[in-house]
Amino acid sequence: MGETFERTLFEYAETIRPGELVLVEYTSREPVYLLFCEVLRYAKFAGIPLVIVDVLDGLHVIRTQLKLAGMDTSMIEDATVVKIGGRITTGRVIARIQETTELPIMKRHFVKVLERIHRETGGRPFIRIVVGATELLQQLETDPMKCEEFFASIIRPIVGNPISRGLVFINRKRVMKTGLKEAEELSTRVLRTRIEDGKLIIRVAKSIYFDEYSVEVEVDPHALREHLASKGGENDGGN
Repeated sequence: MGETFERTLFEYAETIRPGELVLVEYTSREPVYLLFCEVLRYAKFAGIPLVIVDVLDGLHVIRTQLKLAGMDTSMIEDATVVKIGGRITTGRVIARIQETTELPIMKRHFVKVLERIHRETGGRPFIRIVVGATELLQQLETDPMKCEEFFASIIRPIVGNPISRGLVFINRKRVMKTGLKEAEELSTRVLRTRIEDGKLIIRVAKSIYFDEYSVEVEVDPHALREHLASKGGENDGGN
């Protein structure tokens, strides 16, 4: 079952085009670290460059969850990482940006790093995974004007930029509706996860393709964990 789910996920990932921003909304009940692991496996399988944007040590939390679940974390240790805030070094950190920096300066640093990564990958579009965004959004929500400036000056210009495909994980139960709705508005696709009858279910809540609306895929999280644990950091083929 885990292998079938992975195949379906990989096929769906192939439809996501450069410039898109995919928002994954989850809650604390779901083992979202398994989905994160699948994204890393897809990038490796497809031979697509990948960078993890680690906001306020969110990557450390995911790595710890994977370790406690008895799973291999080598893909995280070897991954290219851009840190925004936080103190714990996880992965191969190539740049650090303070989250307390003024937003125009933060934007300039972030854009420069993304452009550098694009050059270093030979001009190939890469996958950009953002973890820990929940905590940053919580901070910004205390200042509505700064929150709006963040979305306007940093997030909106990235959407549609063909140098990368973005994937952002946000815990929808821990942020205010205003910030979440803004993130949904800017995203080209929104995926929502839930646990129901012991199954991990992913539902397409928004997409640029209308026929995807309300489509659901499900998997037994235990079967998925066993599948991923059996694969470790290996590559099952691809480029």
